[in-house]
Amino acid sequence: MKDDFHEDPEDCREEPLRFLGRLYDEENQILDADEAEALNPILQTLRQKGPHYSDEEFLCEGGEKRIFKVRDLLTDRIIAMAKPLRTSTDLSRERFLREARLTANLQHPNIISVYEQGLDDEGNPYFTMEYVPGDDLGEIVKKLKPADDARAGSQTRLLEIFIKICDSLAYAHSRGVVHLDVKPANIKVGSFGEALLCDWGLARVITGGFDEIEDVPGDLLDDRPNSDLQNDLDASGLVKGTPGFMAPEQVRREGVLDERTDVYALGAVLYFILTQRPPVDGKSSHEILDKTLCGQIDPPSRVTGRFIPRGLEAVVMKALALEPENRYPSVIELRDELERFSMGFATDAQQAGLLDRLVLLIKRRPVVFRVVAASLCIFTVVTSLAFVRIIQEKQNAVAARHVAENLRRRAEENLRLYKEEVARSRMLSDSIGTALESLQKRDNYLDAVSKIHLLTVQLESEKDPDMQQLFLKQLAMLHFVRQNFSLSVTYFEQVKEPAEYQVFYDLSRRYLQKKPDDRVWLPPAHVRELILAIPMEFNNVAYSLAFYYFGTPPADDPEAMLPLVETLLARLNGLGRPKQRMTTLYLEQHPGGTGLSLAGKPYTEFHLPLPAPRKTVNVLSPLNLYALDFSGGKISSPDPLVGLDVQEVNLTGIDGWSISQLHRLKPRKLKRIYHSFDVDDELLQKISPQTEFIRRSP
Repeated sequence: MKDDFHEDPEDCREEPLRFLGRLYDEENQILDADEAEALNPILQTLRQKGPHYSDEEFLCEGGEKRIFKVRDLLTDRIIAMAKPLRTSTDLSRERFLREARLTANLQHPNIISVYEQGLDDEGNPYFTMEYVPGDDLGEIVKKLKPADDARAGSQTRLLEIFIKICDSLAYAHSRGVVHLDVKPANIKVGSFGEALLCDWGLARVITGGFDEIEDVPGDLLDDRPNSDLQNDLDASGLVKGTPGFMAPEQVRREGVLDERTDVYALGAVLYFILTQRPPVDGKSSHEILDKTLCGQIDPPSRVTGRFIPRGLEAVVMKALALEPENRYPSVIELRDELERFSMGFATDAQQAGLLDRLVLLIKRRPVVFRVVAASLCIFTVVTSLAFVRIIQEKQNAVAARHVAENLRRRAEENLRLYKEEVARSRMLSDSIGTALESLQKRDNYLDAVSKIHLLTVQLESEKDPDMQQLFLKQLAMLHFVRQNFSLSVTYFEQVKEPAEYQVFYDLSRRYLQKKPDDRVWLPPAHVRELILAIPMEFNNVAYSLAFYYFGTPPADDPEAMLPLVETLLARLNGLGRPKQRMTTLYLEQHPGGTGLSLAGKPYTEFHLPLPAPRKTVNVLSPLNLYALDFSGGKISSPDPLVGLDVQEVNLTGIDGWSISQLHRLKPRKLKRIYHSFDVDDELLQKISPQTEFIRRSP
């Protein structure tokens, strides 16, 4: 009898299958609402009419809008939302939405993507766009340290970002859109190489409106922004752009704004990358705009003080040209120039010469250059060794002939030197003879330095005692007139019969105590005392001493020199030499300089009677006079002016000059002459046109 609780074995095998089937009965497959929502979360989110965005977080503010980071609940991603700063009028809302519409029409990997635009619950517009975490280009460049900025790797990375921005602008220009506000702050750089050009709020469409475009296929027409929609709100009297990065035509608010306007802004961004400052800078926006209009831009290398490749600097300065026609005509050409630079080629803007291109070629192909240089070195060494061997053999062949030739030339050279020495000895003998002949004249002490040298040489070889005594006397006197009192005393002490020159020997010893150093000169007051102490029969000695003193005067003022000058005038004009004679001359101050009054004085001679050019021996020359008063005097010609640079002369009361003597005033180049000449004023002016003649009563 079978157990009631046990079935047939086959029935046992089917029991689990029937149990599992009961798990999928229809009554077990019905889900409640929470379970259904949990299984289909995305579908349920789209069905709900809740908020579209959440987790709003403020990021930044600039231009005409605020930027927030939000979460898109429909796609569950982080995006950026832009809201206008001004919502007071429909016009401001419309301008904000048109920026979004224009940006949405530009679909490029390096242009910020716009996802949606709309109105919030309060009726204010917004649009959402791609959110890129990271810094803008301006922040990246400013964070670079000078050492980082100088590294080639850092510069290469920044140039790669810049070229991406060039690509985005080239694409926008192909769509007929210019940005007009390209600057580092509008270039967003992501952490993984993203480079996005943002903020198209000032952009303009430079193609015609839909009603102006003819013969364009419909698919292309639909693909281009409508300039009628975009540009009709842009007219205003304000300068739009960023000072320092704006092109001059934007500042002038006249002229054509086209692709070359963006080329200028790109040049300014590249300048900022190289220098960490805008190309145009100033203390105020007004100053920056004025400099922009003048094109006052220093080359980047001058600003940084660091080396910047000439090719890259030339590209920057061409892009920043003041006139649009001097810039790159398109962004594509600017990008191509940078790619040529990046690959190591010369840029067109650089106008590189042959040497520059050769240097760039070597930098591009260093391995090839090393191989070629090594090959040339090996070839040169081998060739040089062969030539050395040939030259050595040739030298051995002609060595004997060279020895004989050298001996012959040496003999000829010795003969030539012997003849020259004989001729030089004869010339020296003749010179000494001439010097001795001139020294025998008691009134000739000029050219003292040369004569001292000749006499010193001759004294060493002279054997005749009488000639030795003559040489010693002349050397003593020559040193005396040169105020070399130490040497003068030395030579006088060797003279056996000094009676003739005793007075000069005594004067030399007296003034040696006042001036023991022969390298300095006596002050003017002591020179005056010395000249007064020289007897009248030795006037030539007194005049020679004054000549050398005036030739190298000490640093004294004219007031100190005036008593010495008056003493010499008295001696020249035979007025005697009283030792206690008081000075009567005085200096006057004129607007142009110092003046001297000789009015009514009996002086007629003003030049030292020495065999020297008259322009070097005028005793008034040490006073450096500007004006000279001869009124009522006795001068009979312009000779007293020879050797002076006076500008004004008073000749009132001086008559009797001939026309030829008046003509001698012209070379003096005087500015003003006071006179009472009995000559017509027109004739005087014709004689010396550069001089002002002022007639005065005697």
